[in-house]
Amino acid sequence: MKIRAFVMAAAALAAPMVLSAPDPVAHASSPWGACGIRTDESKVVTTYGDLKLLCGNKNYGYRHIQDRHQAEWEGLADIESRNCRDIADMAIAKAHDAPDWHGPQGAGKYCYTGQIYLVNHVTGAIVKTVQPTVIVAENGQVVTAFPGGACRGQV
Repeated sequence: MKIRAFVMAAAALAAPMVLSAPDPVAHASSPWGACGIRTDESKVVTTYGDLKLLCGNKNYGYRHIQDRHQAEWEGLADIESRNCRDIADMAIAKAHDAPDWHGPQGAGKYCYTGQIYLVNHVTGAIVKTVQPTVIVAENGQVVTAFPGGACRGQV
């Protein structure tokens, strides 16, 4: 009985420490919104702090990423048995929240990059390390995001 009381007391003391731990910041603020055929290109799909991913068109935003880079994200998503949007979301969030490098790219655009690790969730092994590229306009709109490449000027 004394052991049970001790365990309960220890758990009560530890609970505030666990509950007060900061939340991780590398994630989108909400699930991605849908962009239908007739959805306005200015609709916000999701946000990352001060950055916004809009539905966009063939030149920027979600529709651009879907059209030009979805196959690349799908290849990476297969590693973790996840949706390609989940991996792109993780990459954009990492580049925003904790970039390994960022800098101007000209024409009012900025490049952010942050290394992500793709894990086989069955074995727990890191299968691939990727350095995604995220291009953002001066107004905070995500222009594109793709798994490879590099920011101009990155050393």
